[in-house]
Parts: sequence; structure tokens; C-alpha cells
Amino acid sequence: MKSIVRKCILTASLCVGLVACSDFFEPIPGVQFGLEETFSSKGRTEEYLNNVYTYIKEVTDAIHPDKNGAIFTEASLEGGNKWNKTYEQWTLGSANSASDLVKWHFASYYQGIAKASTFIQNVDMCKEAAPSVRGRWKAEARALRAYYYFELLRTYGPVPLIGEEPIPTDASLDQMIKERNTVDQCVDFIAIELQKAVDSGDLPQRAGKANLGRMDIATCLALKARLYLYWASPLFNGNTDFATVKNLDGTQLFPQTEDPTKWTKAKDAYSEFISFATGQGYKLATVYKADGTLDPYASCRAATEFYTTTWEGVDELIFARLNNAYDYTYWTTPKFSDNVDTEVRGGGGFYTSQETVDMFFTKNGLTIDKDPSYDTFEGVPGSQHFTSEIYMDPNNPDRQFFNGQRSKVLKQWKDREPRFYVNITYSGSTWVNEGKYNEKMTSDFTNGASGNCGKSVAQGDYPVSGYLIRKGAKAASNDGWKHFSPVLRLADIYLGYAEVLCMTNDLDESLIYLNKIRVRAGVPEYTFDTEAGKIACPKTQAQLQSRIRRERLVELVFEWNRYFDVRRWKVAEDKNDPDNWIYPEYHQGGEGGKVYGMNSDEDYPKFFERTVFENRQAFTKKYYFMPIPYDDIRRIPKLVQNYGW
Repeated sequence: MKSIVRKCILTASLCVGLVACSDFFEPIPGVQFGLEETFSSKGRTEEYLNNVYTYIKEVTDAIHPDKNGAIFTEASLEGGNKWNKTYEQWTLGSANSASDLVKWHFASYYQGIAKASTFIQNVDMCKEAAPSVRGRWKAEARALRAYYYFELLRTYGPVPLIGEEPIPTDASLDQMIKERNTVDQCVDFIAIELQKAVDSGDLPQRAGKANLGRMDIATCLALKARLYLYWASPLFNGNTDFATVKNLDGTQLFPQTEDPTKWTKAKDAYSEFISFATGQGYKLATVYKADGTLDPYASCRAATEFYTTTWEGVDELIFARLNNAYDYTYWTTPKFSDNVDTEVRGGGGFYTSQETVDMFFTKNGLTIDKDPSYDTFEGVPGSQHFTSEIYMDPNNPDRQFFNGQRSKVLKQWKDREPRFYVNITYSGSTWVNEGKYNEKMTSDFTNGASGNCGKSVAQGDYPVSGYLIRKGAKAASNDGWKHFSPVLRLADIYLGYAEVLCMTNDLDESLIYLNKIRVRAGVPEYTFDTEAGKIACPKTQAQLQSRIRRERLVELVFEWNRYFDVRRWKVAEDKNDPDNWIYPEYHQGGEGGKVYGMNSDEDYPKFFERTVFENRQAFTKKYYFMPIPYDDIRRIPKLVQNYGW
């Protein structure tokens, strides 16, 4: 048994130099156990599995990239934060293969992989647990390990696959050194592991509320569909830009010839999930008014409210991480220096960009540059560009979006689609939480006497861009602190399915799934024909693809999708869509270049002039992936570096 322990520890420590033995076993407070002691106890065995789950990252965490968060919101055009500027190493170009932000996820996911492997190898020693329980636990660990490999793949490209067998203690150096596997090998391994977890018969079909965040069959099938979507996308499918990324023996890590059948395999994987999920009760979150009509704002809020108290959006949620919501609530709530209710006063420093604000459609379902009713101006706006209206939700007259009599409000912020009001806090907007005094608070980010959340009064806790991220902010003080961070939800699946259907030329079916998202969002559907109340879309793959991509950027905003989507589409280097579906016309440089917002240094009216608040490093091909950490390249001679690093 001691030999097995040595082998397992060696396997973990060989995860490209990631895990020191002293870090490998997480201690129960006050006590440390070896493998035999750990897996002889049902309680300790389950606690070990729970620890394997802790390596799932929290997509709502922008401030702790060294722990459970990541830089993927701020490292895209979606935003930034006031408190942890680590992401600027990436966006401003100072990051290198030795940077901590490069190491954190590489090390963390391999630690999770190593612990999952050890759990799989040893869980059957736990005779206190019934065979069926051990089987379920083992399948969960297998699925988690596959998921961690997927996160490594989309962040770093193809990576070494460690496998499951312990490495003998007398192995030679050549046997122990690991080189990178190819893209296709990584995808095959992850897909097979997910399918093994499904085929084991030990996972529940759907974990349900009581086990929210645990692996189940639905999650495995959904993750396999997402995996195949990436596999079929240009970054991984015939990427000739990365032809020089080879192992020392000449093995090409990225396939150099595009394989259109990968889109078909992705379509089949999505179809399998959707057929399965329909029978399990998964559906888009929808909230209806008393008269039976859809409330689009409330529906979109329910899908991303991130709290487990109402459960309105639980049937859309496929996989999540549970966590304490205090930090996220603080980051997304304005400072409100004039509010005595401390429950409705935050740090107001998790901000978004003008480019992201301008991605949202108008209430007519059009992009802002295509809707003649959208109020356009350049420079400092004049009085004609503001409104003094008290603007209520057109779909719910009891819901106030802004009060133009209390604060200056641009006409641009009227008559936008419901998701705009769900996701963005702009200057003059009515806050979502009325607090214990039932008071409608107005956010004013101008830098003057009236700017209750602006630079001059917020003591540093203000949005540099003039726009706060609102998605998932608490709507009431009694929502509690526990919330979920959505890893994968049904809207993502529907849009992924629409994309693979489009790429396999099933345009009619693709349009159906794209329109499911638009209907829930309360904007007009697209049509290939001429239909009253719908928006015409030319029936070509390219035109439909552009609309699907824009819908993903809007629907899945602030959920770590933009960072990876623009990369897998290979559009992140520069503005290359003449109709501005991904980047507004004024933005040059793709994911790099000048980033715009309001002028947070100024009071009314100069505050409202579109202004550069950050000038990012030009996006080049090397930024499609993070580099393999320098320490591991140095330690393992066969481990080759990514392109450009």
C-alpha cells in the first residue's frame, strides 16, 4: 500500500511541476491524513471529492484571479475593475510566460486533475460507502477531470495528458517527461472521459436543486457539445497560423487542414444534449405577468440573477459553482454616497466599456447603427440629446428604468432592449435594489456635486468607464449571500446549437434556435422571408453567422464567453466585419486598441462624451492563447512553448 501511495503522489507531482507533496492533500482543520486514512472513511472520502470540485472557477469573480476567479471579463473588451489590476499585465502587454497570471490557472487545473485521478484510483478502498455511492463519486471525479482539461485546452491550447495510471517510482527520466498532446488527442480524451462518466450508469440524469453544482449526465453531455464546438472552430480547426507549434519530434499540435466534419460531430453532440435535456425539464427561464404575457426583463433577470432563493432560473442552469455573494454584490452596487441604507451601498468598481454597451440592441431588435430612431451624436452632447422623462419598462409599467427628472439621462439609454437594463448600470439609471426603505435610488456617475456615485464623492469606488456591470446584482436585501456562478446554461447551448447548425448549412433550424433567445429577450425575431413584426435576414451562412455571434456577445455577456469566443472565431486581431457585428465602427484594433467609455473625470455635460479610458496592447496572434508557464518549460525540455511566446 505504501508503494501505491508513493506512485499516486509521484503522479500528482509530475503534473508539469505543479504540486508539491505538502500541498497535495488538503487537511481537515487540525488534522492531516494519508491516502489509506483518507479513503478508509466515508466522510473523509467525500470531503476529498468536495475538494476536487473547488478547482471550478467562479465566472463572477473578477478580483481574485489567483484563487477562484480569472481575468477573462477584464481581459476582453467587456470591462475592468478598480481593485485588482493584474489583468492589465495581459491587456497592456507586460505579461510573459513567467507572470503569475499565466501560472495560476495552469497550476490550479492540473492540481484538480491530479486530485481527481487520485480519487478515481483510490475511492474503492472506501468500504464504508456502498458500491453505488462509490460509483457515482468516481464518475463525478472523472467528469471533473475532463472539464479541467477542457479549460486548459481553451486557455493554453493543447496540453499534456497525464492519463490515469500511476507512474512507477523507478521510471526513467524519459518516461516521466511529458510532452504536449495534439488538439485532436486532447479533444478525443476529454470526450471519451465525459462519455465514460455518462456510460457508467452511476451519475444521476439531473442533479437537481438539492445538489446544484454537482456533475450529472446532463452536464457531461453539455460539456461534450461545447468541447466539439471549440474543436470545429477556426482556432482549433485548420489553424495554419500555428503551423510552427510542434513537439520536438515534429508532431504538429494544431491540425493544418480544416475538417468540416467536426461541425457535424458538434451538431450531433448538441442534438444529443437537447433531446436529453427536454425530457429532464430544462428550459429557458421565463417569467409571465398576471395577464399571461411574457415579461422579458424579469425573464432575463431570472436567467442570470445568480441567487438560489427564488429558483426562477434554475431550469436554465446546467452547471454552476456555488459561492458567497458578498464580494460580487459589493463590486456591482454603486457607491450611493447619499444613501443611509448601508445594505444598498457598494464599491461600484466592476465596470464595462462603451463597446460592450453598444453591443445591445434597441427595443426594435436592431443594432444601434441600423435603427434610425437611435439618437446619435459626436463629442459633447447638447440639451437635445437628454431626456427629462420618467421612463418605465414598456412591458411592465410598474418597473422604472430611469428618472430623467432626478438626473441627466441620455436619450441613447431609452428604448433599448430589456437585456441592456438587466446588464448595464448607466448614469441616471434607477438601481435594481430599493433596500429596506423601498427607495428608488438613482445612479449618478458624473464628477460633480450631484454625482452621488461619481469620482469626486466615491473615494475611488467608481466605474472608470462611467458604466457599471449590473448582471446578477441583488434585487432585494433579503436575497441572501449565497449565489451561483453560471458555468453553463441553456441559452449558451441554444446559441451553440444555432452556430453548428449554421455551419452545417441547416439555416432554417439554426434560425429557430437563434430566435428562441430573441423571443425570451423581448426583441423581434429574424426571418428569411418578409413577415410583419420580424427583421429580415439574408439567407446566407455568413449573414446568419454574424447575427448568431452578436447574439452570443449580448446574451452571454460577463460570463467569460467573449474572451474565448472571439478567439475561437479568430476575429480578435482586428476589425474585420464590415457591418460591425462584433466591434463598433469607432473601435479599431479588435480586442486591443483604444477602449471607450464616458468621461468620468468630468461633470455634466462633458461626462457624456465618448472618451478613451484605456489604450490596450495591439492584439497579435500570440494572444490567442496564454503561454505555457516558463517554470514548466524550463523544467521539462520536451514541453514546447505556444506561438509568439
